[in-house]
Amino acid sequence: MINKIYIIESLRPSDELTGEKLYRNIIEKNILSEQKEIEHNYVFTESKIEFLNELESILKNTKGEDEIIIHIEAHGGNEEMQFGNYELIKWTELETYLIKINSACKNKLHLNLATCHGMHIAEKISLKKTAPYKSYTSALRELLPSEILEDNSIFYQEIIKTQDIFISYLEFCKQRPKTQLRIKDLETGMKMILGLQISMFVKSPSILKDFFDHFLNIEIDNVKLNELNTENEIVEYVLNLFLSRYLPK
Repeated sequence: MINKIYIIESLRPSDELTGEKLYRNIIEKNILSEQKEIEHNYVFTESKIEFLNELESILKNTKGEDEIIIHIEAHGGNEEMQFGNYELIKWTELETYLIKINSACKNKLHLNLATCHGMHIAEKISLKKTAPYKSYTSALRELLPSEILEDNSIFYQEIIKTQDIFISYLEFCKQRPKTQLRIKDLETGMKMILGLQISMFVKSPSILKDFFDHFLNIEIDNVKLNELNTENEIVEYVLNLFLSRYLPK
């Protein structure tokens, strides 16, 4: 159940502060009117150090029972995100900070990237570390400020009602069927993508072990592997071995 929502904005001086509008007009008002016990905060960070300090503050305030949304409003590219003072942070560097927060709340961090090209963060995550978030939401293409406000206003109204991000997304899509926003559950995505990759190696157990031990930072048991009879059993075994290490508990 979502109990914390953080809006972090870092836009240029000439940009419309869509994050602040979303926070003041939707999040604050709806939490009050729905009488929900949801901790919430908005902060504008001009620089990289201010942004990272805010993430550190969130980390210090995170408990194991928390389910958190971190919503970031900034400019983004294929490799990095840009702050209001034009400094950059690589998606891979941002991942290291998110890993700490997601570990602290036991894999209940949801990332909402209101940035252009935000989907690229998923391409940069390291499978050798642990999961940086449970889910992420971002757009398929560049968004206009009006689209960011319209989509997220409806989305957060539903989130505050249900305190369940996945149910809220389904309800949101009924109202905005042409939306560019997509939500991805990391565990579900990993099962689909890695399941296909693992199945390609099932007939070569030694190659499977050598490759996925290194690729996924796991240690496949050869004895156990040779005891398995079907492709599905092998795929499930390797996936469970990976997910038990990858997903914080």
